[in-house]
Amino acid sequence: MSAGLTDALAVVHQDLDLLAPLFRVAVESAVRDCRARGLDAYVYETYRTTELQALYYERGRTVIPPLKRVTNASSNLYSWHGYGLAVDVISRAHGWNRPESWFADVAKSFKEQNCRWGGEWAMKDLPHFQWGRCKPSPSDLARQLLHDEGIEAVWNAVRAVDRRGE
Repeated sequence: MSAGLTDALAVVHQDLDLLAPLFRVAVESAVRDCRARGLDAYVYETYRTTELQALYYERGRTVIPPLKRVTNASSNLYSWHGYGLAVDVISRAHGWNRPESWFADVAKSFKEQNCRWGGEWAMKDLPHFQWGRCKPSPSDLARQLLHDEGIEAVWNAVRAVDRRGE
């Protein structure tokens, strides 16, 4: 596993129900489109716990290998994964062992769903896709909303909840 999991609390979640509602719809549509185009893409990770984010943060710092840092987010509150607004998508048959061009093909399906791709960042994160209305990283405001009002307040702020029925 990508985190070198040894802690029972550091679980990789694949449950799409942990995602913001409109982001979940976008992810499901993008993955369906990938499959229709012959890409064996699947959602490896959805929501990320504090414990798992801490393990990822240590990789490339105090846990070696890898030699390069895996993430700059020291807490899940600094990653959209901690808000149910990001997923990691990999190949069912090959895991992370795909060329950048494969991830770029997957990104085409996600872009059609108005999602952003981590492969376009300075520190590329090829499997990462997030809700398109989110900034590259969560802001102090997002963390404050989560603390004060809960995750749905963050989802509302980035319009990841269907409000038409109200």
